[in-house]
Amino acid sequence: MINLLTKVIALFNSQPDITKMGFLSSFFAATPDSFTDAEECDFDEIFEGEELAPTVTDLSTGAVTLVEEKFGNKQIPFPVYAMRSPVAISQLMKRQPGEKAYISEKVNWLARLAAILVRRMGIMTRMLRRSMEQQAAQILQTGNIVLTDEKGTETFNLRITPKASHFPTVTTPWSDVNNATPLDDIDALADVIRDDGLVDITTLIFGHKAWIDFIKNDWVRENLKKDVLNMGEMNPQIVNKGGKRMGYIDYGANRYLLYTYNARYNPFGDKDNKYKYLDPYNVILLPEVSDLDFRRLFGGIPTVRMDNTFDQLFGADKTQIGGEYDIRPRVWWSDDNETYMGEIKSRPLMLPVSVNRYGCLTVA
Repeated sequence: MINLLTKVIALFNSQPDITKMGFLSSFFAATPDSFTDAEECDFDEIFEGEELAPTVTDLSTGAVTLVEEKFGNKQIPFPVYAMRSPVAISQLMKRQPGEKAYISEKVNWLARLAAILVRRMGIMTRMLRRSMEQQAAQILQTGNIVLTDEKGTETFNLRITPKASHFPTVTTPWSDVNNATPLDDIDALADVIRDDGLVDITTLIFGHKAWIDFIKNDWVRENLKKDVLNMGEMNPQIVNKGGKRMGYIDYGANRYLLYTYNARYNPFGDKDNKYKYLDPYNVILLPEVSDLDFRRLFGGIPTVRMDNTFDQLFGADKTQIGGEYDIRPRVWWSDDNETYMGEIKSRPLMLPVSVNRYGCLTVA
């Protein structure tokens, strides 16, 4: 039984292969301070400006006194994700994925139950991971997060309200190949971000249609370079997350690393329709990862445990995966329906503290 439980634990830890998902949310870093039991997080935006240092007449006149720095504060509640999946005792009689069609040896019912719960929790954890990617996609393209419940009703609305100038639409659509000037459009937004955020834009993430129109430009095709597609040059934080490195291009004094991102998701309850995280006509502009203060935070989830049967499998408290994700798994028994219930709760929030250091260009 011990060896079997060890295998189940390993399966649970490896099954939600979420460390290789989520290109956009990979720009939001998790640190030891990201995991908290708080109900809300404090968002402080400091307004520093670009003032020069003043001089004084001589050393004997003393120093110039600076006024207290100004900052804006918002208290932001953590959104709540909670999913559960029932496992009726009768389901233990059915063959499970990977098992033989007929079982002749004595069945370990507890082990079979654990395996079912692991699989169900893996599904729920991957759903949670995709929801975190949706948060990052919304923040990077609009500066806001709008979340809905299982019926599509809005349940969470976070308005960071970055400057509108960081989210412009081009004057001439890039599909107008003869008249569009895609590099000028990118440079113009990069200059706005440089003025407001004091960083240089180095990374461009293209939606599918934006990339097609971008490479239709004659100058782009002639100057696009692909001879440095060396994964070692990429920040390890964003490697193997679903973004595709397309090369780089030098324009004026700027060098832009070019990526495309085409990952899709199904809305809850809709397995027939897929939507792209990144709008096909959008281009996200970012500086170096080291110049970003994008945080991946997790709020508190109180739990009273009445059944500790599976604590040895799923833990008695919140579980961190790879130091990047935080979930609270729970399993309990329902006498009424002779059912075990597996549940996942989490309160992730993608928070762009450096709100003036990125932008998104709509090219249609």
